[in-house]
Amino acid sequence: MNHLISQRILYALRVRKVKRHWARLLGLTALTLWVFAGSAEALNSAQNAQYLADKDLSAEAALDLAVLRAAYPEVVAGMSRGASGHLELVLADGARLVYDDGKPRTSKEAEESPDIRTMLAQVYPLGPVTEQSAHPPRGFDPGRHRVQAFFLALYGHSEAEVRKSCETVRFDGHGALFSRRHGAAAALSRVESRLAPLTPQHPEWNIILRPFGGTLIWRNIAATSRLSVHSFGAALDLNPDLAYWLTERHPEKIPAQVLAFPREILEAFEAEGFIWGGKWAAFDLMHFEYRPELILKARVLRGDVKLPR
Repeated sequence: MNHLISQRILYALRVRKVKRHWARLLGLTALTLWVFAGSAEALNSAQNAQYLADKDLSAEAALDLAVLRAAYPEVVAGMSRGASGHLELVLADGARLVYDDGKPRTSKEAEESPDIRTMLAQVYPLGPVTEQSAHPPRGFDPGRHRVQAFFLALYGHSEAEVRKSCETVRFDGHGALFSRRHGAAAALSRVESRLAPLTPQHPEWNIILRPFGGTLIWRNIAATSRLSVHSFGAALDLNPDLAYWLTERHPEKIPAQVLAFPREILEAFEAEGFIWGGKWAAFDLMHFEYRPELILKARVLRGDVKLPR
């Protein structure tokens, strides 16, 4: 009997000891999680503190940051000063791209090695073609000055990565491979929805839309070592026989072709965030590319929309 009582006492003591052990362990775990949570919060606060507020930016830089954040919220984090003192665009993954290096650029330099400010500096002439937009000054190519590192961050760093993010979008009876990222494929699908009911009413559009030039192809821009926007599944070519600056033998005829371009086609693309190469001095009438930040900047400056800062 005494032996049985002793065993029960020992068992109770063991149970109490185990409970105290687990209680200490749970308490330690909770403390560890609290410390890590506090550290993460402090890190986030420190990181956010590195981003400049709008009041510390020029009006141009604040607007550029606002349109980039609105167009690509998953990629663009903020702006800060780099070690050199220049403004930098900070991406969500921690990468930094020079926003403004302070260097003056010729038209060629702006095309070949722009910073982010240069990429966004020329305001796209949104809306119907006018005599002025049909005769752009030399070097006026809003959208052609692209920071390649930014597009790699947006759409993928290799052909395989880009293709993995693409889907087939129906366009004028064709399957167009386009990136799902940042709403590009959805935007092209909406362009098709706008044009499909109108196309049968306009047989004259056949020479504009057909044959279909295509979308995704991993390649360099002609005569350069820079990747085309087609490489990222974010551009579309209509009839490849339409005028292109590098091969056109009669550039004096281009303004008339630009003015005659179907207004409805241009409106449908611009309404969904696409710019048209027909408005460039280095004209490319077949070319549309998804650049919601440029369309948005033009709308803000025109007074159509206001963006939160």
